[in-house]
Amino acid sequence: MPPKSANIDSGHSSQPIFPIREYIDDIWRRKLGFILAFIVVAGIGAVYTMHQPKIYEATAVVIINPEPPTINPVDSTTYDQWYMRDTYYDTQLKVMQSRLVAQRVVRDLNIASDPEFLELDDITNSELLEKRIAAANPVSFLLSKLKVEAVVGTRLVNIRVKHKNPEYAAMLANAIADAYSAQNTEHRSASLTNTYEFIDKQYKENIEKLDKSRDALNDFKQNNKILYTNPIEQQKITNQRLDYLNVKRVEIETETRRTGNLLQELKALPLSTEYVQAFALLGDAPALNAEMNECKKLEQKSRELLVTYLEKSPHVTAVQSQIEKCRESVLNGMKNVITGLSARHQALLKLNQETQAEIVALQKEALSIDQLKLLYEQFQSQKENAETQYENSQAKLNEVSLNRLLEINNIRILDKAIAPTVPVSPNIFLNAIMTFLAAVIAGFVAVLLLELLDISVRSQADVEEKARLPFLGAVPKFPKLHQYAQRKAYRFILENPRSPVAECIRTLTTTLQFLLKSDNSHVLLITSAQPLEGKTMTSINIAVTLALSGKRVALLEADMRRPTIFKALKVQAENGLSAVIEGTAKLKDVLKQTEVQGLQLIPCGTIPQNPAELFQTDGFAKLLADLKAQFDAIIIDSPPVTAVTDALIIAQHVHGVIVIARANKTPLPSLIRTRELLEGVNAPILGVVLNDMTENRSSYGGYYYYHKAYKTDQ
Repeated sequence: MPPKSANIDSGHSSQPIFPIREYIDDIWRRKLGFILAFIVVAGIGAVYTMHQPKIYEATAVVIINPEPPTINPVDSTTYDQWYMRDTYYDTQLKVMQSRLVAQRVVRDLNIASDPEFLELDDITNSELLEKRIAAANPVSFLLSKLKVEAVVGTRLVNIRVKHKNPEYAAMLANAIADAYSAQNTEHRSASLTNTYEFIDKQYKENIEKLDKSRDALNDFKQNNKILYTNPIEQQKITNQRLDYLNVKRVEIETETRRTGNLLQELKALPLSTEYVQAFALLGDAPALNAEMNECKKLEQKSRELLVTYLEKSPHVTAVQSQIEKCRESVLNGMKNVITGLSARHQALLKLNQETQAEIVALQKEALSIDQLKLLYEQFQSQKENAETQYENSQAKLNEVSLNRLLEINNIRILDKAIAPTVPVSPNIFLNAIMTFLAAVIAGFVAVLLLELLDISVRSQADVEEKARLPFLGAVPKFPKLHQYAQRKAYRFILENPRSPVAECIRTLTTTLQFLLKSDNSHVLLITSAQPLEGKTMTSINIAVTLALSGKRVALLEADMRRPTIFKALKVQAENGLSAVIEGTAKLKDVLKQTEVQGLQLIPCGTIPQNPAELFQTDGFAKLLADLKAQFDAIIIDSPPVTAVTDALIIAQHVHGVIVIARANKTPLPSLIRTRELLEGVNAPILGVVLNDMTENRSSYGGYYYYHKAYKTDQ
């Protein structure tokens, strides 16, 4: 449904956030359209289901192995690859549905011109039947009835065939399974023959290659004298020797540099006992320090003797002689350190040269062996490849030979199809659900279209925004109670003052009194855009409500086309408004007191031939002037504006015009035309009252609450 308009509550409007209740109200209001669309679509669905032919489906189940069982298979693991397996299955499914298999079935069963197979057996005209058979394509027809599907997670395949004849469905399903199996056997037999010839040729070629590779390897060994060993082992030994010499060379070079540096440092030091510790440390000669310590002890002893003896005494002289010999021994030790270190350095240099020479020789030998190894590996590899190819071709040849003898088929029929007893189409349950859903959707679409095509006034927003008229208020639907079925609204208001109708009328009356603040009598014209919009009932309601509030009210029945007020108020109408205007009767004679205190009615009286001319006379203006002097409010009920000109004429004599519109009934263009006509005569339009508003929260705020309260009280 289209979006709803604003709420109506004491002159304020607000757009509902999610007006579900309004949608429900729209569906209820358009229930006849909904039901009609529902019935039409449901009927079409039922007729369609009843006229559908019964279709039966038979199923044959076959097992497809990825590769036929073989004796001593070669490289069987390659067939277990997922990609190869899925590709093989997909290919087999396509083969089952191929024209080749279908042609074989049609040929084997001889059904190319069978009317029952072609589902033409219901044609009684022989000439027409022959034409239809001649134009039919049995292979395409069979493929259209065929459906092949793999069972997930297994090697099973269901072959399904649909047909009007259950016996034919089973026969065709079994025939397709047999044709596919036979086709696969023939294909494999032809394929094995071709494979055998191809592998046999390869086998003979591989024997020649193997002999040539063996002869070439033997010749190479003889020419290079490697009959009892091979270059690979020699290369390993040479490489190990080279690794050892390279490590040794690094160690020698390191030690040579170290001894050379130590020798230079020792030669740079003076040959004196003062540097004994340096020589001992750099030359790794701790004995020098021990000898030097002995010399120091002798020097200490000499100093002690000099305290007691003279310098040239025998005791001192003997000690001095020992000291000199000790120092000389130390100096000789220092010289020996330099000499020994120099000799070690020279030895290391010579050892390094010898090692370098040995490494160069081994490198040349390794290069020669490496070249020999490459040639050897080539001959060896050629021989091994030839042996492998020979063994594979021999094994495959044996396998293909055995498979040709066994004629193995990887297709096996697991279950034969049997004639079904229950049709698969039409699916009554599914069709019923789909028909119901379609019927419901059609009902909603019908309601939507009716709403979109509805140009009636439905809300305050339509009045204010589209018709550009003030909105005075709304009056709900009059309760359809049995005890008031033959009575009019004013009696209901009197007996039910707390009803929603009474509350709305009081609110409307208060609004009118607020708009008309003059102390003079208020003359109000109540009209509508077209007939049957509730203006007469609203006129009575407003008049009764004003009278109950203590005002003196005169109600004029100015609708001389279809007067009904005098009947509603049960007033005799011998003379009335027309007689007073024409001057044939006095005002006091036509004023009729109603049972409502303060409310008097001027009935229509005799209906004149041209009421519009009557309202243009001075008599009508004088009548209004006399009524203003006697009453506080004068309510005039007039004909619709768009029907006759009476209301437009009367509107020029009143203080305000109230237009009554019936919710969901009054066309919006008609209300707009009413505004244009009233504005054309400068009528004082007070606003619009929406009559017959539906009972929902979104359209009339507080009404729903009070209506519930009213029902509870009742």
